[in-house]
Amino acid sequence: MKLHLIPLALLAAPLAAQTATPKLPPEVQTGLRCAALFSVVSAEQARQGARDWPPITQRGREFFVRISARAMDAGKLDRLALQALMRGEVAAVRKSETRAALKAPCLAMLDASIPPDLRRRP
Repeated sequence: MKLHLIPLALLAAPLAAQTATPKLPPEVQTGLRCAALFSVVSAEQARQGARDWPPITQRGREFFVRISARAMDAGKLDRLALQALMRGEVAAVRKSETRAALKAPCLAMLDASIPPDLRRRP
């Protein structure tokens, strides 16, 4: 495996490892991992932490909404199943080594789906 592919493999690892996880397309699995990461970073930014990240709250929230809808549709998930998946993802991304490896690919995914120039809405 090439070194630059390792972060992408980390993105999907915990979802694939769970036996009760529905089969989701790889981009949705990756999106769920990134949504969890954005949630953790947003909470840290609210507490004056995570200064090494761009402001993530607004775009991260929109990303979470979009990827959650896609996951629910693709996996035929209800809210409880989605919440269980996200709890597992949040636990995985709280590990600092995982978080560092996911930063660049997740920010690229965010930029591709929700442009950085998204204006704040009142």
